[in-house]
Amino acid sequence: MTKITAGKYYGAARDGTLVELEQPPREPDVWICRRVQDFPGGRPPAGAATAACCECGELIAYNPARAVAAPKSCMQCNGIEPDPIPPR
Repeated sequence: MTKITAGKYYGAARDGTLVELEQPPREPDVWICRRVQDFPGGRPPAGAATAACCECGELIAYNPARAVAAPKSCMQCNGIEPDPIPPR
């Protein structure tokens, strides 16, 4: 299983596993984001923007400072189980 890190780019290897890419070969197909309900207290972090997941409609949070034109989708719709974020 590949550990997914926010802000990194990943591509699928021939065997279907994810591999980290230095730079995306092109604009990503999808921008995978965390659902707002997965953050401590169900609140997005300060400075985050929110949108609806393009697949299920759940509210997701993303970094608006990144310029990615791809559709925004939640981790769960992409088969990723988010690691818990410890409360502060």
